[in-house]
This record gives sequence, C-alpha cells and structure tokens, in this order.
Amino acid sequence: MGHEWRMNVAPDAAETVMPSDPALYARRRPLLGPSFWAMIALCVFCVMLGALVTRFGPTWFPVKPSGDSPVQAAPSVTPPAARAPVGSPIPLEGAAPTVVGADAEIERLETRLALLEAGQKGVLDAAAASLAAAALAEAAQTSGSFEEELASLERVLPMSADLRALSRLAQTGAPTRAGLAAEFESLAARAATAARNPGEDADLLARVRYALSSIVSIRQVSSTRGATPDAKLARAQRLLDEGDVESAIRALDTLPDPARIVLAPWLASAERRVEVDRHVTAIRADALAGLAQVSRAAP
Repeated sequence: MGHEWRMNVAPDAAETVMPSDPALYARRRPLLGPSFWAMIALCVFCVMLGALVTRFGPTWFPVKPSGDSPVQAAPSVTPPAARAPVGSPIPLEGAAPTVVGADAEIERLETRLALLEAGQKGVLDAAAASLAAAALAEAAQTSGSFEEELASLERVLPMSADLRALSRLAQTGAPTRAGLAAEFESLAARAATAARNPGEDADLLARVRYALSSIVSIRQVSSTRGATPDAKLARAQRLLDEGDVESAIRALDTLPDPARIVLAPWLASAERRVEVDRHVTAIRADALAGLAQVSRAAP
C-alpha cells in the first residue's frame, strides 16, 4: 500500500517533431528601432532650424539694397471694398478734376454745336431769301403779274416797306423797258403836234398853222440839243433806247402841258416800271447783304 503509482502519458508523435522553419526560432526584433528615432529627431531639428531662420533671418543676415533692384511699392492703404473691380479703368490721382474738366469740355462742345446749328440755319434762311429775291426780280422784269414770286419772298423775309409797296403793284405788273421805248416812239409825233398848240388866245394864222401840222406832222428826230419840244422828245427817245427810263421821264418834265396830256398814260406806265424796279432792287440788295452778314458771322 506504500507504493506510489504514477501514470505517464506518452507524448504524441506530432508534438515531439521540431518545426522545420528556422525563422521561428529567431529572436523577435522591436518594431521601432534606434534608426527610426534618429530620423524623427533630425526632422524635428530641421523644422526648428527653419522656424528660427524665418523669424530671425532678416536680423542675422540683412540684405543690402542694390542700385539696380526695383523699388518695392508701398502696400496700398485702400480697403479692398474701395478698390476698383477687375477690368474697370484704373483710378488715377486727381480723377475728380478730370471728370469736372470733361463735363466742361462737353458743355463747351454742346454750346459750339448749338451755335453751328443756329449759324447754318441762318445761312440757309438768308440763301433762300436771296434766291427768292432773284426769282422776284426776274419775274418783275416782265409785263405780267409777279404775285406768286412775291408771296414766296414774304415767307422767308420779314415784312418791309418795299414789300408792302410791291404788294399793290404785283397784280398788274409794269410794262417792260423795251415795251416803253417802242410805245413812246408812236406817241412822240402826237406829243410834238400837241406841243405846237397855240392855245385859245392865239391869232387866226397860228391856229391855221396848227391845224395843218396836225394833218401833216413834221418833227426833228435827229437833233437832241436845244429846249424845243422836238429836241426834248428826241432826247427822251434816245434814253429809252438805252434802257434809261428814269432819265427819259425827267427829260419830259418840261414839255408843254398839251404834250404831257398826250403822254400821260405812257408816263404812268413808265413811272410804275421805275417804282417796281426800285423796290425790287432794294429787296434784292437787302437779301444779299443779309446772306453776306450771316456767312461772315457763321462759326
């Protein structure tokens, strides 16, 4: 009973076989070795060195400015909100005076443009008046009416004394100067005969001579000298042939009354022609003077 019995279980054959991979028997190395920590320390040193150079570099190593280096512009003190957007004109110093100057220039140009337009309108109106006056003068040279031409002229010219005078002459017009000369030639013989009328107080012989002269009229037409009725009529005829109606009327002023009675209708027509021409000449001269004046005054 005093014996102790022990039972040993035989080991399994699979457990007694040793592993065939030698790496399983090698000593395990730590995961973070000295080389790793050395690299970490070097990185930290580099970072600290860069920070020190950035912070104290300008003091330790000052840069000497060179003459060729461009001058750095001072930082702008304009707040970002006040800066012009991209693509807008760059505001320059003194921009406000420039805007004021531009406004003044625009106003000056507008004023000049208004003057030019007014000057051009004045020139056009004066030119139209000159053309209308020329048309009136041409129409008035005929023996017909010139009411239409006068109405056209009144639309571009202010009313004047000459225009009012022509208003009563435009409807009937006046004979032409050539027509007056031809008509006077047929009346001159009758006027010469009437100039020889001795009157009611003359004697019988004078009356007989006058009666015979009324049947057969003999008149000197070549002699213009002297104060006889024949000489005066001859001078008037020569002046009329030259177109000088005004002088012809003055040459007949001293004729005897019987001769002037014969010439009375012709004298009225001649005086109407002279009046028409005088007013037309004055109107045309005023129109041309106005055109010259506005042309000189035009900017």
